[in-house]
Amino acid sequence: MTLPPAPSPALPPFAPPPLPEAPAPAPVDVASGRFLGGLLLLFIASLLICTLVWLAWTIPGAWFSGASVNTWTPKDITVARGALVGVEPERDQAYFAPETNGLAVLMVNAHFPARDYPVLDWTISNLPDDTAAKLLWRSDYAPNAQRQLDLEVENGRLSPVNVARESGWVGNIQGFAIALQLPTQFSTPQSFTVANIRAHPMDAPETLWLRIKEWNTFADWRGTSFFRLNDPGTVPLSLLVLAALALLFIGAAALYLWRRWSDRYLDFPRAMPHHWLYAGVALFCLGWMVLDLRWTIQLTQQAAQTWQTYGGKNWTQKHLAAEDGALFAFIEKARAELPTSQPANHVRIFIMTDVAYLKSRAAYHLYPYQVFYDFNATQPDARQLRPGDYLLVFQQRGVQYDAAQKKIRLPSGVELSADAKLIDAGSALFELTP
Repeated sequence: MTLPPAPSPALPPFAPPPLPEAPAPAPVDVASGRFLGGLLLLFIASLLICTLVWLAWTIPGAWFSGASVNTWTPKDITVARGALVGVEPERDQAYFAPETNGLAVLMVNAHFPARDYPVLDWTISNLPDDTAAKLLWRSDYAPNAQRQLDLEVENGRLSPVNVARESGWVGNIQGFAIALQLPTQFSTPQSFTVANIRAHPMDAPETLWLRIKEWNTFADWRGTSFFRLNDPGTVPLSLLVLAALALLFIGAAALYLWRRWSDRYLDFPRAMPHHWLYAGVALFCLGWMVLDLRWTIQLTQQAAQTWQTYGGKNWTQKHLAAEDGALFAFIEKARAELPTSQPANHVRIFIMTDVAYLKSRAAYHLYPYQVFYDFNATQPDARQLRPGDYLLVFQQRGVQYDAAQKKIRLPSGVELSADAKLIDAGSALFELTP
């Protein structure tokens, strides 16, 4: 009898030998010297790239022109219209006054290549904000043609001008002039100050130096919001924010590409920290801290200046030291001329001034009198005026008064009978009469 073959023992299923476990990646030490050093190098490289791009975008002339700054002092200036009224040698500045019609023309006998000096700058201050200004010049390219360019006045100062793109700024400049048309008031137009006039090559070294100098210069408060800096002529805040964002993206992209390259070609795939996104955010924070640091320093300096201006003074002294101190001083004189025989709220006073802000400030200083003003009008409606009303004029253009006939003429040409109660430095208080 044949026995069936014995069943072969069941073999266990085949299983490949286990592979050795890969070592767990070492935690990234963001405080390590290697990480922080690489982050600092990337920050410097990103900042350098942003600076080069900004220079390429803003430099009006050559990167390295080799020309030096030309400077002319008041002794180099010829007065074609107006007059020189005073010189302060210790402060290196002079005072000029326009003609009775408000016109002043200052000439500089200068000769220089136009292409080497694309920017003109000047230290001319104490100008009313509504001053009209022009730059006039001639060149040997067209000696019989006089070119001109409008200039801007901001915060009482004549702003610099870039003439690199002007079609007439070619050849060799054969002299230039600055024409100023100041507004006329009751008396002779006010004088203005001139310290120097400069022509700049504005190449890369000078541009960087001026930006660094402006960055470290204190800019006092000009009545705008103290939550931001508003320095005329400095790098715009929007451009600085873009630079900070560029630091974020450039740094993050550099770290990411370096990690990908090291993973593929190096033996140690974790050669650089894999927290490249954190590094990019850190670069952005560094850029933002640079912006915030300057604001903090400026705020501290402004607080010290405010204490120096107002600290320890009484109510009257604080008002005289404020931005509208001249208005407050004039209104204090005008109060002595207002009637006291009737209640203050029965006295009607109409305000006239070119600056809308000063209209509301005048109403504040004249409380509790009835004060009327219109932000959008240069003068009150003559139909609303009646005998016994008062007209307070503070540095308003176009107002004339004939003391012999006791007539006041408004800028619109309307004539009113009035007694002059007070006339002081371009301002006046009138009482309207029948």
